[in-house]
Amino acid sequence: MEFFKNNKKLISLIALILVAGLFISLIPLLVSSLYARPLFDDFGYSASVRQAVQAGSGVKGVLSAVWQEISYRYETWQGTYAAIGLFSIQPAAFSDNLYFLTTVVMLAALIVSTFCFVLTAFGALGYEKKYGVICSCILLVLSIHFVIDKFEAFYWWNGSSYYTLFYAFSLVYFALLLRLYTAKKAAARIVCFVFAVLLAVLIGGGNYSTALVTSVITALAVLAVFKTKKKLTLFYVLVFAVLAAGFVISITAPGNSVRAATVSGLSPVKAIIMSVVDAAVCLAEWTGVTQLAAFFIIAVIALYLTKSTNYSFRYPLVFAALSFLLFASQMTPPLFAMGSIGAGRQVNAYYYSYYLLVSINLFYLCGWLNQKAAHAFKPEKPKKAVVITVSVSVCFLISGCLNHGIRSLTFVDTLLALKHGTPQAYSAEYDAIMAEIENGNTQIRDIQTYPDFFSPLYVNEDTDHWINRQIAQYHNVDQISLQPTE
Repeated sequence: MEFFKNNKKLISLIALILVAGLFISLIPLLVSSLYARPLFDDFGYSASVRQAVQAGSGVKGVLSAVWQEISYRYETWQGTYAAIGLFSIQPAAFSDNLYFLTTVVMLAALIVSTFCFVLTAFGALGYEKKYGVICSCILLVLSIHFVIDKFEAFYWWNGSSYYTLFYAFSLVYFALLLRLYTAKKAAARIVCFVFAVLLAVLIGGGNYSTALVTSVITALAVLAVFKTKKKLTLFYVLVFAVLAAGFVISITAPGNSVRAATVSGLSPVKAIIMSVVDAAVCLAEWTGVTQLAAFFIIAVIALYLTKSTNYSFRYPLVFAALSFLLFASQMTPPLFAMGSIGAGRQVNAYYYSYYLLVSINLFYLCGWLNQKAAHAFKPEKPKKAVVITVSVSVCFLISGCLNHGIRSLTFVDTLLALKHGTPQAYSAEYDAIMAEIENGNTQIRDIQTYPDFFSPLYVNEDTDHWINRQIAQYHNVDQISLQPTE
C-alpha cells in the first residue's frame, strides 16, 4: 500500500479525471431532458398550482394551492405530506418550458448528496477526501448508468421526486448527523441540528421505505451517541422525535385507508419474511461482473485507508447482517401495502442504497482484516501490484458492461436515442396533442414515437379513466378521450 503514499499527486489526478468523466457522461441525459414532458400523476397533483400560476395569483396563491393539495390528498388518498407538496410543484406547472428541470434536480440531488455523505464520513474517520471523491464517482456511475428504471429515476417528476429525491434527502440527513457528532464548535452543532430537523420533517412525510429505514438508523444512532457522547444525546433524541412524529402523521392519514381499499397486501409477518427473501434476490441479481470490479477497487482503497484508523472493526458479520436487514426493511412497507416491492421508481431507491451499503461493509471488513492480518497486505512491489489491480478491474468493468448490454447503459441509451431523433419526435407529438386540447379538441391520439426512457400518455377510451381525468383537470377541460383507431 506504499503506492498510495508515494503517488498522492497521481491519486488526485485520478479523482479529477473521474469527476470530469462523470459530468461528461451526464451530457446526453441533460440534453434528453429538454424533450421530457409531464405525465400521469404530474397532471393531477399539480393542476391547482398550474391554475394558480395561470391566474396570476402570485406566491401566496401558489402556496395556498400547495396546501390545498396536501390537505385534499391527506384526507382522500395518502398521508405523505412532504411528497405531495413536492408533487404539486412539478416544474411545468410554472412553465411548459421548465420540465427539463426534473432531470437536472434529480441528478444534482443524487450527485450532491452522495458526495456530501461520503466526504463527511471520510472526514469523520480521518481519511483523505480525495479517496472519497473516487469512491463517490464509482458509486454514482453505477447508480446513474446502470439504474433499474431510467424514466422513473430521472425523467418523471412525480415518480423520481418520490424516491430518488427522498433518497438524496436521507443521505444529506445522515451526513448532518455525522457532522453533528464530530463538530467541535457549538455553532456548527446548532446549524447541523437545525438542518437535520428540517430534513427529518421532509423525510418523515416522504415515501414509507425511506422514512422507515431512516427512522431505524436514527434510533441506532441515538443508542450509539448515548454510549459514546452522552452530552449530544438530547440533539439526536429531538431529531428522532421530529422524524418519528412526521412518520406517524403520514401513516395515520385518513387517506391511507382509502388507498388501501384499492389494493391488497401481505400480513405484517409475511411482509417481513418476504422482504428478506426479495432483498437477497435483488442482491444476487444486481451483483454482476461490473459491480464486483467496482467493489474490488473500493476494497483496495479501503485496505489502504483503514490501516491508519483508530476505529475498532470488531464485528464484521454482525455489521453485515444488520446492514442487510436495513436494506431489506425498505421493502417491507410496499409488501405490506400492496404485496410487491414496488414499481421501478421504488426499486431504484433500493438500487442506490445497495451500492452504498456494500461499500460501507467493504470498509468495515477491510478494517477488520487490517487489524487481524495486517502483514497479509504488504506486497513486495506495490506499484506493480496496483497497476495489475487497476488493469484487472478495468477489464472486468468493460466485460461487465458488455454483459449488461452497452445499449442499455443510461449514457449510451440516451446518446443513441438523440442520434436517432426519438426524444425530439416524442416532444413534437406531445406538444401537438396538448395544443389540440388547448384548442378545444378533447378527443386525442396517443404518442406513437418515444425512447425507452420516456413514456406515452396511456390515455384511455374511457373518459373516466384516472389518466384521462388528470389530463382534463390539468388543462381545465371537462373530459378527455382517446381518438378511435381506424
